[in-house]
Amino acid sequence: MTTRGEDAGPTFEQVMARLDETVRAVETGDIPLDEAVRLYEQGMKLASLSSQMLADAEMRITQIQTAYGEQMRLPTQDAPDVETQDARILS
Repeated sequence: MTTRGEDAGPTFEQVMARLDETVRAVETGDIPLDEAVRLYEQGMKLASLSSQMLADAEMRITQIQTAYGEQMRLPTQDAPDVETQDARILS
C-alpha cells in the first residue's frame, strides 16, 4: 500500500473538513462582503476538488473490479434461490 507524500496534496477528509469550516464561516454572516465572496470562491474550489477526488476514487474502484473480474451483478429472477436449492439437496 502506498503512502501519501508531503507534496501529494490534501486528503479527501482534509478537503471536506476545510469546506465545512468555510461554509460555517460564510453562514455566520459576521464577515465583510469581500471576505464572504473570497470564502465562497474558496468553497467552490474545495467542492470541485472533492468532487474530482470522488470521481477518481470511483474510477479506481471500477478498474479494480474489472481487473479482478468481480463486476457487481444483481441476482436474476431466473436463478433459483438458496432455500430451493437446499430443499432439492435434502430430498
